[in-house]
Amino acid sequence: MSEPIIIAFLGKGGVGKTVLSALMGSILSAQSRKVLFVDADPAMGLTSALEVSDIKTIGTAREEIIRQAKISNSSEEKERLADIVDYLLMEALYEGPDFGMIAMGQTNTLGCYCPINNLLRSTIKEIASQYEVVIIDAEAGIEQVNRQVVESVHYPVIVTDNSKRGAQTATMISQLLKKVPQMAPVKVGAVFNRVIEADKDLMNIIRNAGMEYYGNVKPDPAISKLDRHGTSIAKIDITSLAISGMISILEKMGAFGQKIKTGK
Repeated sequence: MSEPIIIAFLGKGGVGKTVLSALMGSILSAQSRKVLFVDADPAMGLTSALEVSDIKTIGTAREEIIRQAKISNSSEEKERLADIVDYLLMEALYEGPDFGMIAMGQTNTLGCYCPINNLLRSTIKEIASQYEVVIIDAEAGIEQVNRQVVESVHYPVIVTDNSKRGAQTATMISQLLKKVPQMAPVKVGAVFNRVIEADKDLMNIIRNAGMEYYGNVKPDPAISKLDRHGTSIAKIDITSLAISGMISILEKMGAFGQKIKTGK
């Protein structure tokens, strides 16, 4: 299988990155594309939004790998460690009928452990290669995504709201992307979420920072209803406002062709 298309949702807290990640993945899954979600938020909001429970996290796997690494001093034990990494990460991979998921979770082990991070990232890359699309809910920020999840993101989608702070955070993230040379994105774009219409002055801030304006997703009562009942975002009606907005955004991104159709 060829290299997957990697999309990461970024932005300040509370702008709705998790919901947009779930919506985009659901649309692409309905197109029969093989989707892997990566929940990079320690709070694990994406697993909750998609009703994935009892998932083992990469953070837990990382702590066990570090523990094993501390007692591995012979070449034979280091080979055993590589086998442990593969086993723990495959155990952390959730594979459902419509999508796959890995959750980064939290780690309580202090220290850099850069070799362990590199080993984890390499194995995550191998898992991701079995999918067509990888969607990252990147609450942790682009630096941590680069350090612990993947080296590059093809389509960073920076989410904001109709606030100056949101637009300024989006600008800061776009600048950080330029400082991580491995990222080399195909296109950097911004989405205004939960707004009827994007503020023109804020849109200018976005465009002046070199981001493409992908569009906006309107406030959607269907999302609120699913949240109230704790129902998976993937079960949203395909005629909803949020789905319509996300389809338009996907078309503007241009990663999957110019016309997106959905329906299960």
